[in-house]
Amino acid sequence: ISKALFPYLNKITGNALEIGSGTGQHLSYLAKNFPHIIWHGTDIDEVHCKSIDAWAKFNSLNLPHALALDAASDWSSVLKEYDSFNVIISMNVIHISPISTLEGIFLNSARFIKNDGILVFYGPFKKGSKHTGEGNKIFDQRLRSENSTWGVRCLSTLERLAADNKFDSPEVIEMPANNYLLVFKKSD
Repeated sequence: ISKALFPYLNKITGNALEIGSGTGQHLSYLAKNFPHIIWHGTDIDEVHCKSIDAWAKFNSLNLPHALALDAASDWSSVLKEYDSFNVIISMNVIHISPISTLEGIFLNSARFIKNDGILVFYGPFKKGSKHTGEGNKIFDQRLRSENSTWGVRCLSTLERLAADNKFDSPEVIEMPANNYLLVFKKSD
């Protein structure tokens, strides 16, 4: 993921926000590899926020205290100290959450990303309403059996939300195991 993001993140300075950082392991890795960016981790789960902060202790100063954030809600009160971000990234989140999380990410990103900034998603996606592999189909069925509001999202859904929130169509980068990296640039 870091290698695929290098052409985008190597040119960026300023603030980045990760939505749904989980334990903070991936965020810590990004902070080490892109030290010219200040990485802000978020999660809805308090235990995850504590884990993110624990990972931050092993990093430089570019990984501040984690923010408790519900991605589906209005981010204004949590991000009141920040006027904008150069990057907002969400990895392996939108398929294990309701569609309102994806909608919230686009709506809030439109407000908080700088005009030349990027919104990035990583994970499994359907193309043309079809799974890109049998493993993703089985994974999607399992997710939906656990929670009917979860599931692998279709690329067309993200493209529609992007257009509705003034983002360009994504650059789609194929990744291992039928995953994709989607890079949306904010429209001027």
